[in-house]
Amino acid sequence: METIGLYTNKEMILTGIKARNAEDIMRRLCDRAMQMNCIEPVFVTALLEREKEYPTGLPTGVPIAIPHIHDGCLRSFFSMAVLDTPVAFGCMGDPDETVETRLVFLFGITDPSYQTAVLRKFSNIFQDDGIMNELFEIDKPEAMIQKMKELLEEYLII
Repeated sequence: METIGLYTNKEMILTGIKARNAEDIMRRLCDRAMQMNCIEPVFVTALLEREKEYPTGLPTGVPIAIPHIHDGCLRSFFSMAVLDTPVAFGCMGDPDETVETRLVFLFGITDPSYQTAVLRKFSNIFQDDGIMNELFEIDKPEAMIQKMKELLEEYLII
């Protein structure tokens, strides 16, 4: 059983991004993860299908989405985007509603038994509006990695 460490680097952090829609930003984040050999193409297909059935938009202080899946994941990873203009994600818990999302946190885990622990760690961050606003204001991938390492501690591997 692997540790929970989620690999990331500055290429996997997108800031100041304009996306056409939720699928566009998820594909762009997946492209980065694929370039880093973290996922196989099946990950993208499975992620998009999962998002349709189980949307991940959350109406937090700064609205977010947390798409995630383990299918096709070769290496546990974390990627994210800070959007210049919001895109609509289906709302977690109410798929008939949408959330105009500004931050997208994408992760994949090779061992699905760790998913709950990772989501719990993320939820501590999402509940703090001050932190969420701070994340939204960061415009450099290097600064974002530093802040996420501070927040996620041993969960993040750079």
